[in-house]
Amino acid sequence: MKKLTLTPLAAALGLLLAAPSFAAGLDFSGSNIYMKFLDGDQRRISLASGDTASGADSGQWTEFELRIKATISKQVEAGVRIQSRSPAGYWTDFGFADETSGVRAKWMKLRGAYVLLTPGYAWLDQALIGSSDWGMFDPFTVGQVRYIDRDNYNGLYFKGGLGFKGGSWEFGRLSLPNYLQSNYGQGPSCCTTDDTQFQEAVYIAQAKAAFGPAKVTGSYQWFNDHQLAADTTPNDGRERETFAKSKVLMLKGEGNVLDVVDLKGAVYRSSYKAPLFDQPWINSPKSDINGTAWKIDVGLNNLAPGLGLNFQLFNIGAGFYSNTASRRETDVLLTEGSESAWYGWGQSIWLGGAAKDYQQAPSSAKCAVGGGGVCRSDSGLAAGANGLVDNAFMDFDEAPAESVQGWKGLTLQANYEIAKVALAGEYTRLDYNYNGQDLSATGPLSNYFALNNDRKTSIAVFKAGYVVPVMGGIELGAKYKLVDDKNKGQQSNATDDRDTKDTGITLSAGNQLFNDLYGSISYGSYKRDITKSGAEINNKKNIWSLRLAYNLAGFETGVLSQWVKGDGDPDEAGTPVDIKQYRMKAFVKAIF
Repeated sequence: MKKLTLTPLAAALGLLLAAPSFAAGLDFSGSNIYMKFLDGDQRRISLASGDTASGADSGQWTEFELRIKATISKQVEAGVRIQSRSPAGYWTDFGFADETSGVRAKWMKLRGAYVLLTPGYAWLDQALIGSSDWGMFDPFTVGQVRYIDRDNYNGLYFKGGLGFKGGSWEFGRLSLPNYLQSNYGQGPSCCTTDDTQFQEAVYIAQAKAAFGPAKVTGSYQWFNDHQLAADTTPNDGRERETFAKSKVLMLKGEGNVLDVVDLKGAVYRSSYKAPLFDQPWINSPKSDINGTAWKIDVGLNNLAPGLGLNFQLFNIGAGFYSNTASRRETDVLLTEGSESAWYGWGQSIWLGGAAKDYQQAPSSAKCAVGGGGVCRSDSGLAAGANGLVDNAFMDFDEAPAESVQGWKGLTLQANYEIAKVALAGEYTRLDYNYNGQDLSATGPLSNYFALNNDRKTSIAVFKAGYVVPVMGGIELGAKYKLVDDKNKGQQSNATDDRDTKDTGITLSAGNQLFNDLYGSISYGSYKRDITKSGAEINNKKNIWSLRLAYNLAGFETGVLSQWVKGDGDPDEAGTPVDIKQYRMKAFVKAIF
C-alpha cells in the first residue's frame, strides 16, 4: 500500500493558506553605505578601538549599516541593526595583517535588536523589549543616547492608558552599561570584577495627562548600585549590598494662552547617596549630593507681523545629577552657548575650532566648557574633572556639547523680518551655582568644580539674512557674536583672575548651483583676548570655508573644506606662534 506523505514544502503552503489574512514582510529601508573622507595637514589617523575615527584628520573609511524590520503580525514587530566599525574601514589597510588585528579588522557589530508588541489592550498598548534610543523620556532623566555610534542602551519599555482622555503611563527598565554605574559598577574597591554589575538597571515610571490646552508630565527614576557582600555560606545564595543609589523626580507642563503665549516649565530634583563609596570617578559624585534644576520658557508669537520673541529662565543645580541624562543628542537650553570657533583651543588638531555652534547637555561636567578637553580656569571646573559630554567622539563639522551642570541665568531671543531681511538676536546672561570661596577639597563635588570660583558670562549674538533674487536666489548671511567670560577665582588672590573675550564676524553666500548641487562660501574672523593675572594674551584667526552638497534620490554627498590662518598663544606659554591649518571632510551616503 502506498503511504501518503506530506513534504515540508506542502506543509508550509498549507500553514500559509490556513493563516489569517495578514501580509507579513521584511523592510530594509534605512540601510545604508556610508563613506567618509578626511584630509588635513595634521596628518593624523585613528587606531582607536572605538566606533568612530575620533582624533583623526586623515584617512578614508567605509561603514555599512543593515536595518531589518519584520512586521510579523498586526500586533508584533521586530527589528535589528547591524553596522560595521569605522576605524576598521581604512581603504589603505587592504586586509592582510590588519584584517585580524582586532582594532582594525572589518567586523560587523550588532547595534540593536528589538521586539515591539502592540496588543491593543486598554491598559497596555505598547511593549518594547531590547534596543531603543530612549527618546520617550526627558533628557534630564533618562535621556536620548547616541543611537548609531558607541552606545546602544537595551531594556524594557511599557506604555498604556490611564482610563481618561489624554492620560497615559510609561515604565522603563534600562539595563545600565557598566561604565555608567557608580565607580564603573565595581563597588568601593575599584577594578575588581563584580558579578552584580551585569544585572544593574535604572528604573523610571512616567505619567502624562492633558487638561484642556495644558499638558502635564511627571516621572520618578531610581537606581541602586550593588556589590557582593561578605558571605561565608554561598551555597544558599550570595548576598549583595547597595553601595550607591540615586533618584530623580520630574514635573513639567506646557500650554498655550490665547494663541499668543506658549508656556513651558519643568522642575527636577535629584539625590545621590553613596554610604559605602567615597571616591570620585567618571560619573560618580563623592558621598551624598542633592540638586534641583528648573526651566521656564515663554514664547510670544503674533505680537506683530514678522516678530517673534522667546525667553528662557533656567537654574541647574551644581549637584543635579542623573547618570542617564542625555549626553550630546539633545540641546536643552535656548542659548547658542560658547563660541565654537575656539573649541579645543590648545590642541593642534583643533586650531580651527568646531564648524557648528555649541549645544548644551544636561549630563555631568567635563573639562572644560569651551576647552575641548583642555582644563582652563575660565571653565570653573576642577583640574582633571571628567564627565559624560562625549566631545571626544566628533569630527570638526559636528556640534560640540557643553555641560549645563551648575548654570543659571536667562536668555532672550528675538526674530524679526522686515523688507525680506531676516533678523535675529540673542542675549544671554550666565551665573554659576558653583561660585563660592574656599569650598571643601574633599566635598561631594570637589572632583567637578574648582574650590574658588567667581564667574559670570555674557553672550550676545546678532544675525541677518537676505536672498538676492538673481541666479535662482543667492542666500546671504552675516553674524556677529560676543562672549565675555570673567572668573575672579579666589577673591583674595588677584593672580588667578581671568577675563576671556571672544568676538567673531561671519559672512556667507550660498546658491543652488544646479538642480541637485548646492554650494556656499563663508569667511569668519575671530578674536580671543585673554587677560590673565594682569597679562594680556591675544589670539586671532580667519577661517575660509567651502561647502558643497549634492543629492539624488537615495544618495547624498557633501564636502566641507576649511583654511585657517592666524596667530596667537594656544598653549598660553608666553610665546606667540603663527597658526595655519587645512582640513576637509567629505562623505558619500547611499540609502536603500
